[in-house]
Amino acid sequence: MKRIGCIVLTNILLMLPAYSAAYEVSGFGDGQQDCFAKAMIGMDSVINSRLGVPPEHALDLTVKSHRTSTSDAIYDSKTLNVILAAYLWEDTPHDYAVRVFYNCATQKAYPKQASLE
Repeated sequence: MKRIGCIVLTNILLMLPAYSAAYEVSGFGDGQQDCFAKAMIGMDSVINSRLGVPPEHALDLTVKSHRTSTSDAIYDSKTLNVILAAYLWEDTPHDYAVRVFYNCATQKAYPKQASLE
């Protein structure tokens, strides 16, 4: 089972450059790209949780930078929250991705376009 989780996580990491390359062509801004990336990581995390992949296998996705050579890492808390909340999500992975994207959009990237009014 651990092997399957590693394979799934590896495939996800290999696909990220393809996502970003296709995404940059569309002309979205940096904030929108960040929201899209968080939504995709969230959707993949829901899938990983259903496959039994432990959440600590996704921690490398949240590392901002390493402080010293002793491997003290600084983690992006928002992305970490997206990953950990995905393990508690009971609905579909797509619904989680939509929720993550919408919440990110209303808080950070483009709140005026994302408002429901």
